[in-house]
Amino acid sequence: MPSQLVQKLKDKYGVEVHYQKLSEESYIALEIMNFPSGYYYDIIKATLKQLDVMLCKFSKVLVLRLDLRLEQYSKDNKVVSQFINSIQKKIKNTYGEFAYIWVREQNKADKQHYHIAYFFNGHKIIHPSKVISLIQAGWFKASAGGTLYVPEHCFYQLFINQPNFYDNFKEAVYRLSYLAKCYSKRRVSQSVKNYSSSRLEYNEGS
Repeated sequence: MPSQLVQKLKDKYGVEVHYQKLSEESYIALEIMNFPSGYYYDIIKATLKQLDVMLCKFSKVLVLRLDLRLEQYSKDNKVVSQFINSIQKKIKNTYGEFAYIWVREQNKADKQHYHIAYFFNGHKIIHPSKVISLIQAGWFKASAGGTLYVPEHCFYQLFINQPNFYDNFKEAVYRLSYLAKCYSKRRVSQSVKNYSSSRLEYNEGS
């Protein structure tokens, strides 16, 4: 049974079924948000791959969803790239290997904003309060005063060996699918991406 928050989101956005390929012969059906403008398949694919790689590496994974807001518009994504690079070592030194995906969006506002999701080793982090503070400080510095917005119920702990794993996984995927919506993703130019992710790969034999 979905949480109250996810049920409210389903009432608002609806549900579409996304079939994620597991092998040459099998797929898994996952619920994602149903946007009139559609969704970017590549963003869903990249998100699910980075999450799945982390779940192959660790039996516990913490999923964290945040929004990055800017003080002024920029025509490229240097600010978010600099931010990722500036805190990558700090996060890795404390929490070990992690993955992420970010998307750039701008609708009627005069500046863009970013949605970002992180996937952490859940054996090293139970609650994200400390890493959120680290991210907030890093974003403020990299963006010259930008702010961090923390959504309601911003994280999920996925424990592979627990009976409720699949239900929590499906809820997390539904929440993450918001990043893939076509609506509000302006393409500034062919050289400016509207999303990017870490590039973790499966261990040999996974």
